[in-house]
Amino acid sequence: MAKREKLTREKIVKVAMTMLDAEGEAGFSMRKLAGELGVDPMAIYHHHANRNALIVEVLQAFMEECDLPAPSGNWHADIRELCQSLRRLAKRHPGIFRLYETYDDWLPAENRVHEAFHAILLNAGFDRLTVVRGVRLLLTFTESFAVDEIAGWHDPFDASDRAELMDMLSPDTHPTMIALIDEIGAVEADEDFAFGLNVLVRGLDEELRQSTPS
Repeated sequence: MAKREKLTREKIVKVAMTMLDAEGEAGFSMRKLAGELGVDPMAIYHHHANRNALIVEVLQAFMEECDLPAPSGNWHADIRELCQSLRRLAKRHPGIFRLYETYDDWLPAENRVHEAFHAILLNAGFDRLTVVRGVRLLLTFTESFAVDEIAGWHDPFDASDRAELMDMLSPDTHPTMIALIDEIGAVEADEDFAFGLNVLVRGLDEELRQSTPS
């Protein structure tokens, strides 16, 4: 008979991550996890005190996967790459990202990512308050975009989407949206994200230029 693979904390976290991405938090339970692992539910509690303790380790592992760009000497490129890295992480783990967005407590691995954001702007020469505000703005844009992207808001319109929207629009009250219907429906997520980042980076660049003595 084949020997059963030893149950470890790392294996539990890995399988829990897979389940959360596939089914979301609503479809996740310790009992289902035990079934997926082929063990009695109590075996999990030998490694994780409770469900919340396991979720914290899942979120930690999730954030540790976020790649941090090596400093290139170009803060524009570095901040864009860091935002793209966070977005890629969300797309790679959609269920866990949704859980992360609603989790209230600080995570050590989250601070690792935030440290990188703050360091890029501070080393670029921004004043301390602008660094903090700039990071808040960049994180809000990146995480909000990723939430919408995972939910399908950045998918291109198909014929039924277009027809449904057009049925809701009246020439009397929505003439502009009707005129722009082709552009509204032609969603390109990568280009939309790059556009938003460009706007933010240009705005931050102008803040830096105005604060630097001539």
